[in-house]
Amino acid sequence: MDKIMNTAVRSLLFVMGVCLLVWAFMPNLRTAALGLLLGLAASFMNAFLLRRRVEMITLKAAGGTSRRMGMGLGSRIAMVLLVAMVAYRFPEDFSMPAALIGCMVMPFILLVAAYIHNRNKL
Repeated sequence: MDKIMNTAVRSLLFVMGVCLLVWAFMPNLRTAALGLLLGLAASFMNAFLLRRRVEMITLKAAGGTSRRMGMGLGSRIAMVLLVAMVAYRFPEDFSMPAALIGCMVMPFILLVAAYIHNRNKL
């Protein structure tokens, strides 16, 4: 899981770097690039929240300490709502559609990274 996550994080950071270059060199696409960056940052955070949640469930299933679990889905939805509120509040800086698209990128990057790692194992 760590190798897959590391590959996905590197890929996401590459996409974020491309967004920064688009923001720097294409002034007509600045709002879309910033919106995408905002969404990608939230997607990055949601991936780590989900990873932590999966680790907690794995430890509990393996008979580890029983800690009280929080609201995993609630915190991830709240992150996306925060992105939507920021994009709605500052429409001159952030594009709402780009921000919401950026929030959904990391799961697809994780799927591709998992496919690549599993294909290499065979």
